[in-house]
Parts: sequence; structure tokens; C-alpha cells
Amino acid sequence: MRRAALLLPIALAAACAGAPAPQRGPVATLPPASPPARAQPAPAAAPPVTAPEGLSSVLRVADPQRSWSHITRLVASTTAGAWLLVAGPMAPEMLLAQTMGPALADVVDLDKPLDAAWFGVTEATSRLVVSLSVAEQAVPRLHELFVLKQHRGLLRVERARDAEPDEEAAPLVCAFDLGQRRGGARLLCAEDAKDVAAAAPYLVQVVGREPIEADARIEITEWALREIRKSEADAGDDGGRAGALGQELGGALLRELEGVSVDLRWGGAEVDVGFSMRFASRRSPLTLALVPAVAPDAAPPPAFLRLPGDTAIGFYTQGASRAELTPLREALLRALRDDWVSDGYDAATLDRFIQRLDALALTGGPLVMGAGGDRAAAERAIAAYQAGKGAARAQKAARRALQSWILVAVEEPAETWIAAVKELLLLGEELDRLKASPQAAGGASTPGAAPVGRASKGEDRGPVAYAIVRAPAALPAGTLHVELRSKPPTKGAPPADTAHLYVVPAGQRTWLGFSEDDAVVVARLRIAADAGRDERTLGAAPGLEALRQPGTLAGGVFSLAGLALVAARGDTKEAIEEAAKELARLATLPARGEVAIPIAVSSEVLGAGAARVTARVRLPVAAIQDALALGSR
Repeated sequence: MRRAALLLPIALAAACAGAPAPQRGPVATLPPASPPARAQPAPAAAPPVTAPEGLSSVLRVADPQRSWSHITRLVASTTAGAWLLVAGPMAPEMLLAQTMGPALADVVDLDKPLDAAWFGVTEATSRLVVSLSVAEQAVPRLHELFVLKQHRGLLRVERARDAEPDEEAAPLVCAFDLGQRRGGARLLCAEDAKDVAAAAPYLVQVVGREPIEADARIEITEWALREIRKSEADAGDDGGRAGALGQELGGALLRELEGVSVDLRWGGAEVDVGFSMRFASRRSPLTLALVPAVAPDAAPPPAFLRLPGDTAIGFYTQGASRAELTPLREALLRALRDDWVSDGYDAATLDRFIQRLDALALTGGPLVMGAGGDRAAAERAIAAYQAGKGAARAQKAARRALQSWILVAVEEPAETWIAAVKELLLLGEELDRLKASPQAAGGASTPGAAPVGRASKGEDRGPVAYAIVRAPAALPAGTLHVELRSKPPTKGAPPADTAHLYVVPAGQRTWLGFSEDDAVVVARLRIAADAGRDERTLGAAPGLEALRQPGTLAGGVFSLAGLALVAARGDTKEAIEEAAKELARLATLPARGEVAIPIAVSSEVLGAGAARVTARVRLPVAAIQDALALGSR
């Protein structure tokens, strides 16, 4: 490992936590400057300092010492971190002394900002330059402490004056920039003197003079984004028209992207992390969809707060307008049609199917999604499965317990969705019947259930039959209930199952629910659609105040356990065993992975067609401790 990499633990650790405003140390008395002998003509204005060539990112940390303390405290809360502290103290001064030598480490003020510049975008070409604050009281004594040599406007450190003749040379190339203002001296270090000389003007005169609004911030430069675009353009793709469209849309978005930044702000019981993207324009379909104009007083859609209280992952978006979404919708549906035609589906029938889908998909307006599962039931079922040594009945119960439920809400009348879903099912059946390939036939209709559509044969599940059946009386009148029945084509495939799709009217709102457990999804739909069950909704849950802020484009909430539960599958014995391991790991965490983590997204349409979208995640300390503990296992 190159020696410059030894500076990375300070930079990266400090970037993972912030601190209050830096405190000033004692100010040394500096000798007065000698008056000029005679008046001199005003020098010509120097050209503005620009970013050096090949600069890929810049990291700023407001107060490295305090940030290190925050990280140490978090790490110490985990078992692995506690062992590290027993093995030896963690102090940034010790790391600096090992990296650049004790003499240089002694003049660094770790209570003041640290800046770091990375060059290159690959591991092979990556180079690091670190700019550290010099203690004000040490500035007048630099020539007493070090042998210094003028080099490109810097004072390059040759050696410490008290160094022994046979003492090993400094491991890094370091130089002082005394700056133009009191207390502005910086120590810059890197592996190569050329990198120090190239980065110093920009780090000191530009980066160092900018205010630090966050406790830590990393900015990816436009040059790095251009290099990423080049690598994306060189990558091949064999995913058909859909894959080519993905590359096309992603490339167009990257061409408009002119900056990416991540910042951290430390709070008493949480860390606020922000991820921001700046766009030069909003011409591409994805940019239009991702960064719509949002009213300053826009409130979260009421449907979001009506999600069930046991929602593991919840999300809402105000949504772009239909006009903003039209380019993306048309491109996606065109690619879908092209792929299906190439698979042998009848073009005329497919055009009718796409036309109906066009009336539902990406039409604009608010969208709410929520998903969850029963963790306790899953843990009990898995324990019974393992105790029964994989018996068929226990396997079926474990698989069922691992199935999650999904709810979606749109602010549109249910009549529109119910009619569209019925027509899509009929057209789907017709498409399968007319498909050119004889292998496409999928499943037989269920007696007494009509209409029935058939989906194309899946890789594992085999044919799926769709049947409209009677909806439970517990749901509002007019509810559409569709059963999706699969049948395994081969031995060893996932067992036969029946999933349930509901389209539920709720005034001018429509709820859609999906799960293999009919009773579970019906119970969640009743909570969402019934105004008399407010106490069981997400709106009654504590700690979600951040999601009620006006003017946000999107927001949501999740937890580590929720992500794992929704992602778990039980289709095979291997999948059940993997889910068992994941749930067992979560059970050993300090907070069991149950801490709710809110996220809020804002978007701004700026002048001259530019735009910015920012996602902020509030990480409670308990959630960070869970994540650290999970990562150490």
C-alpha cells in the first residue's frame, strides 16, 4: 500500500461524522511587517485559480479532532470496536505522526478544517493530496523547526532541524503554504512533489476560503463525471432493446449531470447525510422525471400517512407532471413493445395492450408505496422448519411466512384502474393465445373463474393463470380481486402458489394490494382505506416528523430489518436457509435492526434551465451502531 494511503483513515473517518464549529487556539504574536521602501506600481491582476487537471473529488472536514471522537464513540459501541480500543488507543495525532513524522504532526491543528484532493478515477491512477491547518502559534517558528526550501511559492520541508543525521527521511513530500491571511497557513502532503505543487493553489486559495456549511463534505468534480461517462459509453450491452434504452437514458442523464456531492452533519442522537446532484439542464427524459418543479408548500400525500403502522419500507413522491413524464413513458413503452414483438407476440394486439398501459403508467401525480412482513411469524416458522429438518409441511409454512405484502396508492378514481386491469388481463390472454411460439402457452383457466389471462412461462415458476374472483366483504364495495395461480413445470421448482391482487376504491383514491397471504394483505388494505383505523397507520407512529415537512419532492422510511424482511424469499430450501441466517444476524444487533430511518428528497428548478435534487437521510445513532455491528460480522 502506498504511504499516501495512510492519510485516508483520517479523511474517511472524519467524513463519516461531523462536529460543532471549530474552536480557535491561542494566537501567537507575529512580528510587524516591514513598510515598503517606496511606492510600487500596482501589480497586474493574477489569473483566477482553477481546479488542477485530473482532480476527481475534494473532501472537506470542519473539525477532524471532534469528528474522530464521534467515530471512536460509535465504533466503541460495537463488540469489534470495543476489542480495537482494548488493543490500543485510537488517536489521529498518532496516525499523523506515523504518516508524516512527529515533528510535522506537532504543528498540525486538528481542531481546524482538513481538506483532501483526489486525482484520477481508478485505483491504479488515484493520488491523494491532503491539506491540513497549521497551528497559529507554530507559524512564526517554522524556520526554527524545519529546514525549508522555496519551491513554486511553497516552503518545502527538507527535514526537521532536530533530526539525527542517519534518521529516515520523511515518508511523504510536504510543504507549507503560509497563505495571505492570519491563521491561514496550511501543510500539504502527498507522495509526489508535483501533486503538492499542482493542488496547493486550488486547495488553499479556492477550497480553503469557502465556508463549510456541513461538518464534512465530499464533492465529485465535473471532470470525474466525464470520465465516468466515457467508461459507460465503452461498456457493451446485450439486454435487447430494454437494455439499450437503459444505457441511452442513463447516458443522457449523465451528460446533463455537472456535479455530485455528499455531506454529513452531526447531531446529538443522529447523523444527517445529504446526497445532492446538480444538472446543467432538464432535457433528458430521466432528468425531467427525477427533478420536477415542486411547490414550496407541497405536503406529503395523505395516503402516505395512511400506510399501515407496521410498514417496513414506505415511500412517497409528489410525482412529476404528465408532460414531464411523457418522454420517459413513451420511450419505455416503445422499448417494451419492441422486445415483445421480437419474442413473437402479435403486433396488433400488443399495440392495444400498450395503448391501455399508456393510460396507467407514469401519468403524473402523487404515488405512495409501502411493503412489510411479519418478522416474528417468519422467525417462528423458520425455527419450526429447522427443528423439523426440512419437512415438506414446515417448508411450506416457512415459505408462506416469508412472503411480504405490498400496497400502492394513486390519487385517481378506482373505476379507471379496475376497468384497465380487466382489459389488460383479457389482452394478456389474447397475446398468449396468438403468440407465434408454441411454447408460450401458459396454464389452463380455472373452472368457474372468468375472465382468465395467462402469462408467459417464467424461468422457475412456470405458467401463471389470472382469475377474477369475489372480493372479501371486509373491503369496500366495487373492489377488484385477482388471483394469480402458478404451477411448477418441473421437479425441484418452487411449489404451486396463489397470489392475490386487489384494486380498492377509496373516494378519489385507489389502493392496490399484493401478497400471497390473502388475509394479511386484506388486513393492511382495511387499515389504509378505512378512516376509522387512524391509530394503526404510519401517521400515528412516532419519530416521523421529518417526513411531514412541506416542499419535499419525495420521502420515506425504512429499517435494516425491514429491508432484509422484504428482500427475503422462501421459494427453495436454500432461500429459507439464507433468510434464517439473515434474521439470526439481525437478532444479535443492539437494536435488532428495527430503528426507523427517514429520508426526504427535495428538488429545485434553478435559473437558465439548471436543476438540483437532494436526498437527506437521518441516521439515528442506534441505526448506525446496528449497521457497524452488522458489517463487523
